[in-house]
This record gives sequence, structure tokens and C-alpha cells, in this order.
Amino acid sequence: MKELRDETVEKDLQNCLDAGHRVWAVGDVHGFGDSLHLLLQNLHLSSEDRVVLLGDLIDRGPSSFDVIRLARSDPRIHCVKGNHESMMVKNFSLEKIERPDEDARMWFYHGGLETAASYLRAFALADGLHGQVHLKNTIESDIQWMDELPAHLVLAKWRLVHAGYHPRRSNDHQGEEDLLWIRDAFHKAKEPIDALRTVVFGHTPTMGLHPKHEARWGEVWYSPVLLPDGRASSIGMDTCVFHKQNQPALLSALDLQTLEVRQIQRTEPWREDDWVRARLEH
Repeated sequence: MKELRDETVEKDLQNCLDAGHRVWAVGDVHGFGDSLHLLLQNLHLSSEDRVVLLGDLIDRGPSSFDVIRLARSDPRIHCVKGNHESMMVKNFSLEKIERPDEDARMWFYHGGLETAASYLRAFALADGLHGQVHLKNTIESDIQWMDELPAHLVLAKWRLVHAGYHPRRSNDHQGEEDLLWIRDAFHKAKEPIDALRTVVFGHTPTMGLHPKHEARWGEVWYSPVLLPDGRASSIGMDTCVFHKQNQPALLSALDLQTLEVRQIQRTEPWREDDWVRARLEH
């Protein structure tokens, strides 16, 4: 049975919190590498601080390749797997770029096309066969890394997960499908998923969790269901960095030590026509 947690990462994060250092949970980055770099700069990380990216590092934005490079190279950054990572693991190869099957086309439509393009751009100047081999090896290495990411992380007072938990299953018997994909059943739960821990999640843009409150789009979402210690039972962090032009497009981070939230506006320009045209031409 596939291991869904990473105890080594959990221990590292808990040790940081116990020592008084900051651990930031960051919502879905979706390939907006410049925005992620700016947010990390604004966090003023020390060498002892940590960042947890809550899945969906990739797709939709222009620089998924760079986001993965950063996540894999900075020892202060940990990641949980999102549904878009799961789709990439199943569908990304040079063969499927040339001859996509139905599943690959579905991934391309939901942002994978931009991810594939970011890899191809990164190796565009490489020489012939050598560059092709390097690209293939990089794709395979990144896919293996993604496939081995934990689906959730459990700390003393926190659960860090991409999508959430099924309220009708025990926390020890959640499947990867729920942890990466669940929406309404989790958001509408009338009782805490875990009486001791707040669930911090991404996946569902918070605009959808603030119904009929357009003025609150872009805000972090706090469940009205409370834990016995008074904290929100769950906190939604996907503040929709891929929002359209003239709508809030924010990348957000929550400090698990102090509950402080920091946000930055997406720095990359919205290029809807370019992205839609690329999908249609594909």
C-alpha cells in the first residue's frame, strides 16, 4: 500500500515549530514562478524557517518548470501532492506530447499544456540528441519526485493537505483520491475532521468558499466550524493566483506559528488569448 505521509518531513516541520521558527503554508502556485519568488522574498525566511507548498505547483501559469526547480533545490521547502501533480505523473512524457491520448489531452486542457511548454522552452537551446536526452531524463526525474510526494502531513496542531478529508472516513483510512480531489463533502462538514488539528488546504479557490460575497474573493477562507481550542477547523489557502485580469489574483501564505497571513498580487501578466489559442491549436 502506498505511503501517504512522510514522517521525516513531519518531524522536521514540528521541530521547527517547537523551536519557535516559522512554518509557512502556501496555496496553489499553478506555475506562476515569478509570483512565488516574490512571495518567498516577502516572507524573509531564515535558514531555520520552512515553507510547505500545498500542491498544484504546476499547470496554467507560464513557468511550472522553474517552480519545480525551486521546490526541489531549496531544503527549506516541502511539498504535498496535488491533483495536478497526479495528472502530470500519469500523462507527461515526450511520447504523449507528440501523440497524446485522451487522458493526456484532458491534462493539457486543464493547464498541462503550459507545463509541457515550460519544459520545452527550458531545453530549446540544447543541442540535438543530447538536449532531447536531457529533457527526457529531467521529465522522468521530476515525475518520480512528484509521485513520491506525501499526500498529507500531520503535525501536533495541523493537517496540511491539498484538497481535504472525507468526513465519513476515519483520518487513518483516507485514500489519495480524497486527499487530492475532494471538495464539497469536506467543506460542508458540520464537525471538525480532527478535534486537535486545523486542516490547511488548497485545491478549491476561496472565491467558491465565499458564496455571494464577491468582495471577499482573494481572501483566505476560515471554516465557521471551530475546534475546542477556538481555532477554525479548516483554512482554505487557494486564493486563485490564476484569476483573470481585473479579478483578485493572489498567492497567499499562512504562518503556522503566529497565524499571520501574507499575500502578494500575481506579478505575471494575464495572457488569456495566448493560453486559449495554444489549447485550441493543440
